[in-house]
Amino acid sequence: MTKRIIKQNELNFLKRELKYLEDSEILPASKAHEIEEIYEVQKLSFTKTLLYVGTVLIGAGVLSFIASNWDEIGRTVKLLLIIVLFAACNLAGYKMEKNFPKTSRSLYYLGCLVFGAGIFLVEQMFHLGTNSQNAFLWWSLGILPLSWVLRDKWILLASSLFVLKYMLDGQYLQGINIPYWTLLWIAAIYILNEKIGFSKLTGFVNGLLSLALISTIISYFINPYDNYDDFAYVYGLIYLIIGVALVLSKGKIRDTYVVLGYLVHGAAALLLSFEDSWPLDWLYIPFSILYLIYVLYLINRGSLLSIIILCVMIFRFYLDLSLEFLPKSFVFIIGGILLLGFGFYFEKQRKKGVNVHE
Repeated sequence: MTKRIIKQNELNFLKRELKYLEDSEILPASKAHEIEEIYEVQKLSFTKTLLYVGTVLIGAGVLSFIASNWDEIGRTVKLLLIIVLFAACNLAGYKMEKNFPKTSRSLYYLGCLVFGAGIFLVEQMFHLGTNSQNAFLWWSLGILPLSWVLRDKWILLASSLFVLKYMLDGQYLQGINIPYWTLLWIAAIYILNEKIGFSKLTGFVNGLLSLALISTIISYFINPYDNYDDFAYVYGLIYLIIGVALVLSKGKIRDTYVVLGYLVHGAAALLLSFEDSWPLDWLYIPFSILYLIYVLYLINRGSLLSIIILCVMIFRFYLDLSLEFLPKSFVFIIGGILLLGFGFYFEKQRKKGVNVHE
């Protein structure tokens, strides 16, 4: 029987569960060992590493050679050179798919690099004068279909990162324009990520893309009135609501988006914990109290990330007081006691869960 390839953390989880079933006498010892033998840990492929590093070096070398001799090459030759390199990489990858799949995949990656470099070089060659950020958008669009055809999570991740780079353009962050068309990219990346085998990293980046788009919309409507500092509470409250909604949706959405929710509402709450963020300075006090109560509620439900958020919030207020009234050594001592206390509490909660389960 062909062994099923899994990650090391997945195998560790499987071993713990099999041991529990074995200790509970639900499974005989021999059966647990037999199940464990079906799985094998995914190992780093030395061949893949050589091929991928080689791909990057070849791509960098070829592009460096072209760039260093760029002024001496005619415009027509330049364009043909880019097209031929791109076509050759993909054609060679296609021809080698059956017999040399790893080499084939590395050639496809090289084709993606040549495609992206070609966009920037063509822009320079014809003096298009467009925003360089747009090149990342077209680069993403060009490799997105390839990720679907090859069912490749790394190409899809690269596509999502290029769109995120495009979204970080100043004109969008400042609210001059709203890139509505990126909704199509966000939807396409989400669907492809689900279809070709969900990647947590791609899902996380796509979540950041959605948050960036929301930021451009907020900035667009706030921009005519004043600057960011005067409306920081608007950003904070909107992202706080989004983060809390993602956390409360646990069980209905993937864990990646739940983790993103914790990070978002934690960062938003930290922003809103400063009096300068509010139109009325005193509002940060009732907000901070209510938020800390909510975080304690999440901790009571067994959330490790909420313990980290609570520690950050405590340090944020504690440092304000300690810098004025306490020596620096007390800050570290009390801070360490707080961390140890929360660590002990969380371990105790987990142990209770095990005892009930047993």
